[in-house]
Order: sequence, then structure tokens, then C-alpha cells
Amino acid sequence: MNDIPIKIAILKFVAEQGVVTVDDVMRKFGRWSSSDPVRMTMTQVGITHQKFGSVKHGLWFIDKPELFALLRRYYRDIPKFKVRGMRLLLKVPHSLGVNHIRIGFEKSSKIKVVDWWSEEYIRALPPGKRDGITAHKIPDAIFWHQRKDGTHSKFFLEYERSLKAPHRYGKIFQFYDKRVDVKNKNVIYVCETEFVRDKLIAIEQALAKGGKIKGTGLNFTFITLDEFNRAYSEAKQSKEEDDEKL
Repeated sequence: MNDIPIKIAILKFVAEQGVVTVDDVMRKFGRWSSSDPVRMTMTQVGITHQKFGSVKHGLWFIDKPELFALLRRYYRDIPKFKVRGMRLLLKVPHSLGVNHIRIGFEKSSKIKVVDWWSEEYIRALPPGKRDGITAHKIPDAIFWHQRKDGTHSKFFLEYERSLKAPHRYGKIFQFYDKRVDVKNKNVIYVCETEFVRDKLIAIEQALAKGGKIKGTGLNFTFITLDEFNRAYSEAKQSKEEDDEKL
């Protein structure tokens, strides 16, 4: 990984997340005190820039297929991403929230993320390599944490800015409940507000009471974004807490 140019590492991050900000890139790589070299690097590599509301320095995304081909020179196993353009811009607040959560996990010393499959990454995989994920239900991310003994544990991430229709959660919760790799509360719902979190907890309880899922407290972790920020802040945490928390 050390021989990967920083511009290529940034390009990979943008491809995986779909839409990023300059602040996302600075937090992710942690090597600049000014935004100027970040913007210059992304411009030089050909990443597209677009103003967006009050977002400082706007949004950055890939709309040139040749940039995905460039990535494959350095990452042989990376899936074949496709240009999604305006479709990505339709859910910018959600995308930036997922970026924030990813970087929070990766920077926290409470967890050692060794692999991250974003929604864009999963969509780019051939169906046979999606690890049982169907086109009808793609999580916001799947990631793996390395325990102290070197083994890996798998997690699914869902970021809920607002509530979907209740019947949709019934199908989603049942989808996870049937998976053999869903256990020990490894489906993490990061909720924008306490209201959203409490509604999801109530839906889980109702499904369990109706016999539609195995039970409560088995598969899902529901936390607010504020709780996530406190638990997985970028400040270095005590190493002894790593595996007790996840």
C-alpha cells in the first residue's frame, strides 16, 4: 500500500464513496493542514468538482470512465465501477453522512477496520461475488474488524437520516434475520435522531412479538449519530477497550 501514489488512494476513496468533500479527504488521509493541496491533487487527477449549496469547496465525484480504468492498474481486484453521475447527487446528505461514519470508524482506535465495502463497491461487484447481497437490498456498507487474535468479524452498516415506511423495515429486518452471517448485533443502524432510533427499536420489538424475526437484541445495534460520534471519536481511545466494544 505504501507504493500507491496519494492521488490514486484519493481516487479509490472517491470511487468507493461516490461523492466526497474536501473535508472528507482531509479527515480520511490526515496529512494536510490546508485544503489547497487536496483540491489541486483532485483536480489534477481529473475528479469532477461541482458547487453544492453551502458545502465548502463543493462536491467531488467521478464522471470519467477512464479514471476507473486507471484505478485498476493499481488495484487489480477492484470491481468495475460505472459512472453514475447525477444519480449520486440525488442523495448527497445521506452520502456525506456515510462518509462521516466510515472515517469515524477508520480513525477510531476502538476498532481496526481491515476492509470496507461501500454501497458503490457492492453495486460494482458481479452478482456472484456480492456475498449474498441482492440488488433489492444493498447496505450502506459492509466492513470487517480485526480482533486482537487476528480473526475478522463482519458488520453491516445502515445510516438512517429519516424513517422509511414501516413495512419496508419489516422486509429489511427479515432479510438480515435470515442471514447466517448476521449475529451478535452486527447490523449497526446509525440514526440521525433519537426519534428515528426509538421507532426502529419499536419496529424490531413488534416484528419479534409477531414471530417474524427471531427476537430482539440479537442482530441489530441501534444508536444515534451523536452516540456514534461519542463512541467512535477520532481521539485516540484506550486500546484495552477494542474487542469489548465490538
